[in-house]
Amino acid sequence: MRDSHLPPHGDPDHASGQTPGEESDDYSPGRLSPIGWATLVAAVVLGGVLGWGWRVLADSLGDARPVGWLPVLGLWFIGAVLVGVARVTRRAVRGRATLDPERMVNRLVLGRACAVAGALLAGGHVGFGLTWLSGSPDLRLERVGVALLAALGALSVTAGGKLLEIACRIPRGHGAP
Repeated sequence: MRDSHLPPHGDPDHASGQTPGEESDDYSPGRLSPIGWATLVAAVVLGGVLGWGWRVLADSLGDARPVGWLPVLGLWFIGAVLVGVARVTRRAVRGRATLDPERMVNRLVLGRACAVAGALLAGGHVGFGLTWLSGSPDLRLERVGVALLAALGALSVTAGGKLLEIACRIPRGHGAP
């Protein structure tokens, strides 16, 4: 598979058919590609395995606690903040505002990191929640339900991160900053 940031020949010095020592005014480095869905799915699966393993480890140590409401609310809050930052960023990019490149890179990195971390946490909460299915029938619905709400909150973090990542894209036709 060819790297998307390299020209067809694979060598950035040969982008316009020039010899390796010549300077090129029209050479522009490649763009970052968005985080793929395969990466996010892999993070969810890894999180599920780790969440399941966490419960097994906690049981063996005698300290298995259910997911609390504060982490659930925190995940939903972080997801909402990310969506808000994505909207502000999108307006700034589309409005051709003067954007600080360093701030835009920071937002891009934040979006990418939150997308992956949210997917990992979503899988972790699902895996952890599924372990409570074998518990007491009286507490099963509450514990599994709270874990699933936490997983949905983590997915809101993933969605907010992806939206922020997309908002940082400069549309074609806009010049380089």
